[in-house]
Amino acid sequence: MAAHRTRITIIGCGHVGTSCAYALLQHHLAREIVLIGDTQNLVHGEALDLQQSVPLGTPLKIFAGSYKDAAKSSIVILTVGTPGKFSGSRLDMLAGNAVIVRSCISKLMAEGFDGVLLIATNPLDVLTYIAQTESGLPLSQVIGTGTLLDTERLRYILGEKLNVDPRSVHASVIGEHGDSSVAVWSAAQVAGIPLAQYPGAETLPSQEELLTIVRGAGPEVAMLKGNTCFAIAACVTRICEAILRDERSVLMVSTMMTGQYGLNEVSLSTPCIVGNCGVETALELHLNEVEKKALDASAAVLKHAYSQLT
Repeated sequence: MAAHRTRITIIGCGHVGTSCAYALLQHHLAREIVLIGDTQNLVHGEALDLQQSVPLGTPLKIFAGSYKDAAKSSIVILTVGTPGKFSGSRLDMLAGNAVIVRSCISKLMAEGFDGVLLIATNPLDVLTYIAQTESGLPLSQVIGTGTLLDTERLRYILGEKLNVDPRSVHASVIGEHGDSSVAVWSAAQVAGIPLAQYPGAETLPSQEELLTIVRGAGPEVAMLKGNTCFAIAACVTRICEAILRDERSVLMVSTMMTGQYGLNEVSLSTPCIVGNCGVETALELHLNEVEKKALDASAAVLKHAYSQLT
């Protein structure tokens, strides 16, 4: 990638974008953070506010910039879009957000961007597919935050209910970041013990109830406080960390399927090895019949949503 050394650009300075900027600042992942948004005074103000916290941490530069600045970045994060409205499906936001994302990608690519494009705008998977097809970037360099957030929500919920550190819970959510997401119960473990055999597992709600809680976690937060920002910012930061440090970490992110699970021409989440060039490998889990059927249905939902765009 021809990019400025550890420059990250965030396009979109709403709650998610600014939370991402602050999380990145706290993790000292970049030497420069560029902010881009529609309202120049707001973007400049956010940059100043963030920059004035730098003397208490590691030196870096944060500024309101342009697409020309963004093109020199290692990573560009898209958080643009209409405010989240969770009265219905995330897919209800597709028509409006597709126009915005397409416009941003057009401007970015016109400046010669060749880094990793990270999508954090809903509906996540369809917009990741659009970003992939319209940017012309290699498949590895377009990533959606995907079900990394759903997976962490599931781990948190199981940890709470089993009274165990959620970091010891190994459970995955794949497919759409949305209402058709799929929990891979057949591979769920706690510290290497199959979930069904872990002490206290018999007291857990049903698998269907648990997945409903996971799917409704974002809408619940948005209903209570008006937006969701901190958890997704943590996911964005974790993905950036894996890229910039070339960790080759396995993360649940959205990427174009190229035959995994028998799927093509759709972006959705599966475990991916994430390193310096983005998604190095998209791994295929061994699903049981029920899980495979659910994933096929999830892919069909996303393909149908894309087909409805004019």
